[in-house]
Formats: sequence, structure tokens, C-alpha cells
Amino acid sequence: MDANGYLGLALGFIWGTLWVLFLKGTEAGRFLALRRTWITVVVGVGGDLFILFWLLDLRSWLMVLAVVTVSSISIIAGSLIDELQDAQDLERVLDGDTDKAG
Repeated sequence: MDANGYLGLALGFIWGTLWVLFLKGTEAGRFLALRRTWITVVVGVGGDLFILFWLLDLRSWLMVLAVVTVSSISIIAGSLIDELQDAQDLERVLDGDTDKAG
């Protein structure tokens, strides 16, 4: 491994440490970790991609970006659908309709 590789590992460790400190040490971070886990993953991977941008040639980085993006589409869509369902359920409860079937 060359110096860039070690730099990437060090930056990845620092980024991961700072991110977990935010998630565990702040009210906003705890909310995200508990209620919006998918957002914490997107931000975490985004930080990794930012680090890799400076370490890889553009072609390699674009391939990494493409794979991560395509693999993320279904989980993000599923999470958004779940959040929409939760919001609709809450709206029904607030309107006095406790029957989830609608």
C-alpha cells in the first residue's frame, strides 16, 4: 500500500469517529440514528466517497460512485415508502380513525 492508501485509511477512521461522535453525542444525531437510520448511512457513505474522490483517479471514482448509487436506490426508496406509511398512519390517528385499513 502506498502513502495515499494509508492516508485514505486514516481519513476514513477520522471521518467514522467524528460521525459516530455526532450521532451518539448530540440530540440531532441520536434522533437520526434512532428514527432516520437510512439518512445516517447515506451521509456516512457520502463522507467515504468524498475521501475516495481525492484518492482515486476520476474513472475509478466514478465507477465506485455508480455502484454505490445503484445499490442504494432500493433501500432509500423502501425507507421513504415506510416513512410515508408512518405519516399516513399518524394522520389517520390524529383524525380519529384508528383503523389502519383506512
